[in-house]
Amino acid sequence: MKFETKNNLNRVICKTEFQPDNNLIFCDWEGFANVDAIKDWGLKFADLVKKTNCAYLLNDDSKSTGPWTQAMEWIESVLIPKVMDAGLKYYAHVVSANTFSEMSAKELNIKIGGSLEMATFKSSEEAKEWIKSKQK
Repeated sequence: MKFETKNNLNRVICKTEFQPDNNLIFCDWEGFANVDAIKDWGLKFADLVKKTNCAYLLNDDSKSTGPWTQAMEWIESVLIPKVMDAGLKYYAHVVSANTFSEMSAKELNIKIGGSLEMATFKSSEEAKEWIKSKQK
């Protein structure tokens, strides 16, 4: 199961895929994500979590540009409760070298606190290892 999300310039900014062999949902972000695109992705993502009953997200934000803090309130108040209700428990976030994107990830981690176990990483490999350790 997979889907793509486009931004307001009609560019693919995220490829999302359930990987049954790894028992995780992998999101590969690239470029700038506007608020509407983030909300569109989030609703499809929540549906995917529910359909797959997958508790693990590997969100690779390493190729994204710009902040996504403009969507933070929606992510915190709508998306996080929705995906947790659907069964998401672990969120591995690979941060972008872009300072603003990394700041957005750190802000989200602080805001969701203990409601969802989230960790940030510099590489997908580190994030995959963390998820594997949570799957044991």
